[in-house]
Amino acid sequence: MFYRSAFLTVAIIFVASLYAQELTDKQRSLAGRYTQLEQILQRLAETSATSDPQRATLLNKVLLESRDKLLVQRFDTLINTLERRQFADAISGQTNIEQDLLALLRLLESADRIERREAEKEQIKEFLKELEELLQSERTLMGQTRQQEARNLPLLEQEQRDIRMRGQTLQDRLDDYEGGTRQNENGADKSTESQEGQSQENQSQEGQSQENQSQEGQSQENQQQNQTQQQTPGQQALQRALERMRQAEQQLQQAERDGAITEQEEAIAELQRLKEELEKILRQLREEELMQTLEKLEERLKRMLRVEQAIRSQTERLINELASEPALDQRQIKIRADRLGIDQQSVIEESELALLLLREDGTAQAMVESLLQARFDMSEVKNRLELTTLDTVTLRIEDTVIEALLEMLEAVQAAIEEARERQENEDNQEPQEGAAMAEEPLIQLLAELRMIRSMQRRVNERTKRYDDEIQQVIEKPDVDLDPFRQAVEELARQQNRISRILHELRIGRTR
Repeated sequence: MFYRSAFLTVAIIFVASLYAQELTDKQRSLAGRYTQLEQILQRLAETSATSDPQRATLLNKVLLESRDKLLVQRFDTLINTLERRQFADAISGQTNIEQDLLALLRLLESADRIERREAEKEQIKEFLKELEELLQSERTLMGQTRQQEARNLPLLEQEQRDIRMRGQTLQDRLDDYEGGTRQNENGADKSTESQEGQSQENQSQEGQSQENQSQEGQSQENQQQNQTQQQTPGQQALQRALERMRQAEQQLQQAERDGAITEQEEAIAELQRLKEELEKILRQLREEELMQTLEKLEERLKRMLRVEQAIRSQTERLINELASEPALDQRQIKIRADRLGIDQQSVIEESELALLLLREDGTAQAMVESLLQARFDMSEVKNRLELTTLDTVTLRIEDTVIEALLEMLEAVQAAIEEARERQENEDNQEPQEGAAMAEEPLIQLLAELRMIRSMQRRVNERTKRYDDEIQQVIEKPDVDLDPFRQAVEELARQQNRISRILHELRIGRTR
């Protein structure tokens, strides 16, 4: 009995070991495939940098997210966990990695949504261009109708018909566009299918009774009413404009000047309504794009600020401990300073993701430069922490980073509030001629000017600090001035960039 029990125990352990080894091998295979995927994404980002900058930006964003989440390292940790037979911890780790991989997948899929939105914007701009030409032609024809003698009015009928046919072509394209948009967003229109089935059923009963014929006619009438109700206000306006043009043709044929002018005026008014509707759609697409970018940017700035404030607090604590207890273990101080340097590196990587968002939008040049300045200061803090240079200068640089992050966060939050107000007031705003064609910038001009002023002040302070540090060491023998030279070159670049941004703002360029 004892031997049988021992044999079963050994057998169970052996089988469990086999399964555990199989799971470990599969996990190791997945880790290798993910590493290969990162390498492929890196190559794709490099090769598409010139041909497709937007896609390259997205791929770099995915890579930074992956590195920020330490996915490669976490795959290795899972392998070690399985090798130690810690299955509960392995399951928890696998679940977390699965969620992060899904987030990266959604980020990759966002490229398709961005491309669809850009394609939609371009399509609407094409409609607006054709519509403007149509409006101009109808206005010109109305002017000719006013000036032409009554006996020559029938000669303008063909011109009016040509304009109407161009409008009909635009209507067909607009119907295809609207229908495709509804199908992509909501799928097939089930109510229409149901009505078509009802109509076919009524048609199969045609001739059986007068009552059924009446029901069929009523069904067709209801179907036409429903189709009209499904049209957007812009489609309805264009349809009314075409009908007005048709009436104008008849009036011109009959040499009825006043009647023709009235119909032409109404057609122009309806075309103008369509234009306002298309411009409204453009504004909404831009606002949607702005809000998504601003919310992502706000989230990243908050994370960066939270970690940076913690680094500053821990740095000050280390400085105070060193001041009160000079005999502290330098090895422990070095370890703690290195950990802060690692935290600072995570903020630098987060700033790279924020820069990708800003560059993808392309309208917030001052914020891009402010973040570049902050990233330069972050790198300086990281280097000083790694060298265990714990002094008031390090604290002052950290304060500068925190100040810049706070200022950027305030500007982004103000922009979010303004975007929400614009969305809420969209229906109450009077349409402005050409308003849709000027894209709303990510950050408003006043906020950008404030950031420029702060950037200039930080450049001035950094210039003074470099001058003081150089004066202290320049007389010492064997002093390496290369770090100072590189820092001053970076400072010159920042000053030139500030000047260029001011010039761009002055001439009204945001891209």
